[in-house]
Amino acid sequence: MFRPTPSAFLLLTALLSNGGHDGTASITNAFLSPVATSHRSKYTTLSATTPAKSTTTTTTDFPHWKKTTIDTSNEPPNLQTILASLSSLKSGSDIRGTFVGHRSSGGTIANISRPIEKLKKENGGIAFTPFAGHCFGVAFAKWALSQQEERGNNDNALTICIGRDPRPHGERLADAFARGAESVDGVRVLYTDVASTPSMYEFVRADQCDAAAMITASHLPEEKNGMKFFSNAVGGLTSQHIDELIVLAQKEAREWYNMGILPPSSGNAGVMCSELVNFMPYYKETLKKAILREVPTSTSSSTIKPLANLNIVVNPGNGAGCFFADLLSDLGANVAGSIHLTPDGTFPDTFGVPNPEKKEMVEATVKACEAVDADIGVMFDTDADRSGFVLPRTVDPSTGAHSDYEALNGNRMIALISKIFSNSSPGCTIVTDSTTSESLSEYLQDELGLNHYRHVRGYANVIGKAKELTDGKKANAEVAIEISGHCAMKENGYVDDGTYTAVKIIGLLARTNDAAGAGEHGSLLDLISDFEEMPYEEERRIRVTDGSLETTTSVFNQLVQSLKVMCGDGSVEDWSVDEDNREGVRLRLSSGGHFMIRKSLHDPVISMQVESVSRDEAQEKVLEPLLSLLKEHDSVLDYSALENA
Repeated sequence: MFRPTPSAFLLLTALLSNGGHDGTASITNAFLSPVATSHRSKYTTLSATTPAKSTTTTTTDFPHWKKTTIDTSNEPPNLQTILASLSSLKSGSDIRGTFVGHRSSGGTIANISRPIEKLKKENGGIAFTPFAGHCFGVAFAKWALSQQEERGNNDNALTICIGRDPRPHGERLADAFARGAESVDGVRVLYTDVASTPSMYEFVRADQCDAAAMITASHLPEEKNGMKFFSNAVGGLTSQHIDELIVLAQKEAREWYNMGILPPSSGNAGVMCSELVNFMPYYKETLKKAILREVPTSTSSSTIKPLANLNIVVNPGNGAGCFFADLLSDLGANVAGSIHLTPDGTFPDTFGVPNPEKKEMVEATVKACEAVDADIGVMFDTDADRSGFVLPRTVDPSTGAHSDYEALNGNRMIALISKIFSNSSPGCTIVTDSTTSESLSEYLQDELGLNHYRHVRGYANVIGKAKELTDGKKANAEVAIEISGHCAMKENGYVDDGTYTAVKIIGLLARTNDAAGAGEHGSLLDLISDFEEMPYEEERRIRVTDGSLETTTSVFNQLVQSLKVMCGDGSVEDWSVDEDNREGVRLRLSSGGHFMIRKSLHDPVISMQVESVSRDEAQEKVLEPLLSLLKEHDSVLDYSALENA
């Protein structure tokens, strides 16, 4: 970070004494901006800033002390607010919050606390400001350099690549992050504009850069944003690594607070960094090669156009996965019926932020498939690390016409991917999150001869467990997949990649069609016809009314204990405890279904999931007994979602 020279410090002192705190608005123009921008290229020309008007300060005698938010750290309330907001941005192995803008230069840093506090008071939101982006840029650069030193690389040189999803405010966060990172000696930042999250990991893995940051909030509402991090030292950063970044980011925030000013930024004028790049064509080539591996020359209609006989609808929902349609077209697929192919973070005239689990996105994809008689529909979330599909249930065996399109997601998507690996890697292990169905486990183990390992929900948790099992030679975990569609495969270095998942499904479709030959058309859903799904599946959220994580943990532990007692004393004869469960408590139903409760790691919420042979059974055997138990905690729980189920 820029440090004032003694003469600059005298200037700073004079400016502060002349205008009080507000007088620091002119400091950015006085000496920070020229130093900060002298050695970097610009994405667009930055506009000049206007010095703030001088102000007169007055002194007021207060009759009594007012309550403040000062805690035991004895730091100023404004600084406490800023530091707490940096810590609150943590979301597992990512950082996430609601984007809140502020002045690009000038003004006092203390003023940042006001919009942070306002958002928190209005709806409990966590603000993600450009200043936070700057601090995390410094933090990530310092952290990545320290990782290189630990590996014996002491040349003090680091290249970081930044990408973003199409949200408009992603560019301002990219600029703030880049400026922060490049304020660290030896660090260069490359900006590749709109990209997918898995592509950023690939750029690191392919030595295009040493580390990468992806600015995205995935499927969350468009006002949200966040960051995901990758490095050549550890791959994707873990929750523990995010804790380390927060400490460094808070240290940087303190230094700027002590100086009393905001770091300069470009506002809405672009991204300032060492180099503008476009790495996405490289990533497209890696996926093309993957498809060519999936559809060998001996079974493809053309060595260059292996998808020539496929009609595919791609629906990236105006997100970062729009490039995938061009990729498929290059390999011969007909993608003319694809929809929402222009990256646009305002998500105009669609179903909102893309999410393959969202009913409206599935319906739009089904409609597009019906319009062009598509073989398959492919959906991505905003940053394309998650996918979902639409397949025809019925295919006319003589004409090949498709009808009765259905979503391929959730348990059935896991079943189909597992089917692929039961042939390519017999006896392997499939790691899923804890909420997958009883029937899925039976299908994987009894029908496919695979091992099923349920783990704690959260894609980073599931992927981490798969790596651990494989690296420790305890299992050959070929696939790590969440019911939400997050999927990582050992053959792809356990990168959580929706586009690579699409490669595997499309490859299976191409091979199946080629093997069937003319006049023998069928549906991919036929391949998992032995997988029986429960007719009724629901997930409900129970909210803790005081918003406290401590209360959430306390009540949750009491509920778990009570449920186990109810099973043990036979008061509910249809329940039995799943002893192999690793999250919350999971109870099997005698009819073959299950229900489970688990608490959120980050929110004051307890989730309840149930699968059953019917809605009536779920109501009688699960919801009614559970509601009786929840009423014992009436004062702290809002369980209305269960009453209205």
